[in-house]
Amino acid sequence: MSSKRFNLIISRKISQYKKKINVDSDKSISIRSFIIGSICENISLVKNVLESEDVKSTITCLKKLGVKITKLQKKVYTIHGKGLGSLIIKKNSTLNFGNSGTLARLLLGVLSTTPQINVNVIGDKSLNKRSMKSLINLLSEFGATFLPRNKFQFPLKIISSEFPVGIEYQAGVSAQLKSAVILAGLNSYGDTLVFENKKSRNHTENILSSNSKAIKITNNNKKTIKVMGKRNLNSFKINIPGDPSSAAFFYSINYSQLGFNFNN
Repeated sequence: MSSKRFNLIISRKISQYKKKINVDSDKSISIRSFIIGSICENISLVKNVLESEDVKSTITCLKKLGVKITKLQKKVYTIHGKGLGSLIIKKNSTLNFGNSGTLARLLLGVLSTTPQINVNVIGDKSLNKRSMKSLINLLSEFGATFLPRNKFQFPLKIISSEFPVGIEYQAGVSAQLKSAVILAGLNSYGDTLVFENKKSRNHTENILSSNSKAIKITNNNKKTIKVMGKRNLNSFKINIPGDPSSAAFFYSINYSQLGFNFNN
């Protein structure tokens, strides 16, 4: 296939100006906040939520699992946590993850060790094409079952583990797989150990950081996350920061300008 080349000529430099720009909130942290808040005790408060389709899919799924989520005002929500192992849904119901791979991987991590889960899971056309093989293999180690067997794309059925026991996981670059293991380990018996061989996003660990009885992080030769299962989780308050990738465009066109500030 032949490649095409083109030249870009900038004829006029952008004049210097002093502005503040509010960039979009971080989607990954927004989704994690709702999922983790749903398995905490008491009420969590989340501000500056990104109200995108993926986050709306997250809220819809959690409400189907019996979680009370209240919108107080634009971008501000309370999550009435049900506690570990307390999500519930009628057998053979369907959860639709929309286009969100983050929602799919993290919520399946929670559901894999939640008692008496027998539910169908689907996504939109795009998500249904993505392989979930690595996720399925990991959650199967906790004892969860995915049907049909040897099928690694949605739609699928998940049947949660009857007696989940913690595992050891050598994490790669995927923060979503790492998070799925952490969330599954929270409601498993014994300890789950995650060895971070390559650095990845730490949003999940940060939200859980106030739960020293449930999660312990050490940084020696490499980062190790120890999840101590069956420990109640504390509710939290969080103000979702801005997404750096949303600011990238503005940075790129203003990198040489002075006096340019971003909120969040």
